[in-house]
Amino acid sequence: MQVTKGDYVLTRKAGSARFLRGYGSMGYNQDEELLVTSVANQHWLNVKRATGGGNVFRISRDLVYQPARKLGEIPAGSIAADDPRIAWLFEDAMRLADRLGLCSDFDRIADALGVPGRTRTFNIKIPAGDGIEIVAKVEARSKKLAQQLILERLQEAQPRMKELSA
Repeated sequence: MQVTKGDYVLTRKAGSARFLRGYGSMGYNQDEELLVTSVANQHWLNVKRATGGGNVFRISRDLVYQPARKLGEIPAGSIAADDPRIAWLFEDAMRLADRLGLCSDFDRIADALGVPGRTRTFNIKIPAGDGIEIVAKVEARSKKLAQQLILERLQEAQPRMKELSA
């Protein structure tokens, strides 16, 4: 099992583990989601609860497993999140987040999953070569879409830029 810092793992069974620093131990349930804070060695992982942190504890790799797919990863044969056939779902979620005052929560979830969120302003940095970096403010529903928009506009502008420099 290839695990790196920032990955999530699930526990195989309920148990307890000692805190990495300090005294005491913590209990955990079967199939509890844990965030890997560091890889101690080939046998042990340093983890904490994924639902709000808490103390870091060490757990054997044998006691955890990785979910079938990572969060935000599109399953094989599935529809991509930016497909127009499911755009209604994100539109409804956005409206509901606005009504319930959950805009920042919705934005964080959408960003983490790489799905369309609410329209926001993103500052996008793009290396243009020769030590030049372009920074642009873009209105888009995700950082990925904002980057795509900038790249498209730069490609459109290249012929015009060549004309001006000639």
